[in-house]
Amino acid sequence: MTPLSGAATEFFDRFVSAFRTFDGKAVSGLFCYPYLAVDQHGSRRVFDNARETARYFQQHLDHYRSIGTVYCSYQALEIVPAGELSALATVTWSLHGADGHELSRWRESYCVVRSAGGLLACASIDHAE
Repeated sequence: MTPLSGAATEFFDRFVSAFRTFDGKAVSGLFCYPYLAVDQHGSRRVFDNARETARYFQQHLDHYRSIGTVYCSYQALEIVPAGELSALATVTWSLHGADGHELSRWRESYCVVRSAGGLLACASIDHAE
């Protein structure tokens, strides 16, 4: 495992842990600002701070919980380095119910940058179906 792939794995593992809290503030700690989110329809939102990002993720987390999601997982990590300090990291996300069954799946890419505490995402884009 390269240092970059190790850092990306750690980033997504931290994301999974933050997701399990169902706390948007915990998830927002994985992002830097401004942060750009692009959904599968091409709609764009830019967030200037952790508070706005926490609200954004809290809406998603509340919805996921309402459909029976208990945890998320990722697989098929792909990393494209962009110099020494950044990369494009892509994963397939799955949402799971209490018995482990899959409720939803999608592919998403993140522009990540190195920081003192590990990678942070500055942009994400959901892949169109």
